[in-house]
Order: sequence, then C-alpha cells, then structure tokens
Amino acid sequence: MNMKLVNISKSGEHYLVKALHSFKLFGFHFFSKVKTYKLSSDGEQWHVLNTKKSVSTNRKAKLNKWLNDHQKFIEKA
Repeated sequence: MNMKLVNISKSGEHYLVKALHSFKLFGFHFFSKVKTYKLSSDGEQWHVLNTKKSVSTNRKAKLNKWLNDHQKFIEKA
C-alpha cells in the first residue's frame, strides 16, 4: 500500500489531512481510496474521520511529518 498526500487544512482547532491510498500487487494497480484523517484537539491522536478509528504508529509518523512540513504554510493562510 502506498500513501500520498492530497490536502492539508485547518478547521477550527483541528487539522484535517486527506491522503490517497493506492493498492498494488506485483506492479499492477488494483484500486485507490481517499481517506481523511483528523488530529485531536490535544494534538496527540490521529483518527480516521469517517470511522473514528485511531491510526497505526507508522501512519501517525507519516501524518505528523506531513503536518510539520506544511504547518507554517497553513498558519499563514
């Protein structure tokens, strides 16, 4: 599975991240899915917006990296 950044935005006190999940097997593309993740108000927990499930540690690390890389641009807007 491959996860690519689509969009990062701020809604009130929460950050929302849209990511595209691509599924490939033996180099063939099967399908893609867009998921939206939300950072909790305490800034510690990431959740999938639709299901409210918490994310794995690997995804959490990637989401935090994306947020840190783009946060200064979001705050300026």
